[in-house]
Amino acid sequence: MFYAHSGFGGAPPTPGQRRFVHTLDSYSRLVADLGGGAAAHGYGLGVAPHSLRAVTPDELAAVVAMAPAGGPVHIHAAEQVREVADCTAALGCRPVEWLLRHAGIDTRWCIVHATHMTIEEKRRLAASGAVAGLAPTTEADLGDGVFPARGYVDHGGALGIGSDSNTVIDPWAELRQLEYSQRLMLLERNVLARRDLPVGRFLYGLAADGGARAIAQPTGAIAPGRRADLVVLDADDPALAAQSVDDILDAAIFGPCRRPVRDAMVAGRWVVREGRHPEERAVLAAYREALARLAAA
Repeated sequence: MFYAHSGFGGAPPTPGQRRFVHTLDSYSRLVADLGGGAAAHGYGLGVAPHSLRAVTPDELAAVVAMAPAGGPVHIHAAEQVREVADCTAALGCRPVEWLLRHAGIDTRWCIVHATHMTIEEKRRLAASGAVAGLAPTTEADLGDGVFPARGYVDHGGALGIGSDSNTVIDPWAELRQLEYSQRLMLLERNVLARRDLPVGRFLYGLAADGGARAIAQPTGAIAPGRRADLVVLDADDPALAAQSVDDILDAAIFGPCRRPVRDAMVAGRWVVREGRHPEERAVLAAYREALARLAAA
């Protein structure tokens, strides 16, 4: 993540922001250091200029140029109404509009939030091949607004889901919030059901494909040439009992199922079995110690 300013026009960072502020030189060193370990540790390397308010146009161009060939570029845009107004005042157009005009957005890009778009921005962003990176529980928690998912998907737009503020880290909750927000906004049911598929199955597939594109990894489907990133649902959970293959994702997303995943595999290696991560006790102990140190300070 590259973050340099507290607002549009290159405003200096606040004291509270200085702990995560970079210069172009320090960021270049970070990218070089991380690039050296990507192959050995199996991660993909991309760049993330935070937003048009936190980077200047010249810094944005420099950061994007640091991305490895084919590496993803993530940026926050149009999350809040005030941001849109400030961007228009400072740069002469709205955030998504500015990026479409000046940043060369293509399939490498993930536009995080993209909540407040015009109809034309929505159409052009979908056509660009970029992924809209949605954080529905964060956007709800902060009162930011509702992403216009139906129109965007109707235009062939790609989307993925994740967490921004980390108040919730749960893909099932994100997908549920995404669909429910559309229902509340449009006063309709099953808004994102498509292609004769139940809404949960369609949503999961859409987000898995978009998420894979956003991180530039061969994941998102069980298919030849894709990486073995798998989840196994817990058929012993009452909410998933007796569900058909077509309906089980709807039950996991919208039913009374709090922990639908039993096992998880990453790149062919099991990291969660029977609902347990092998290091979860050690992680919890370290977390408690960190909280105690913070409280003491």
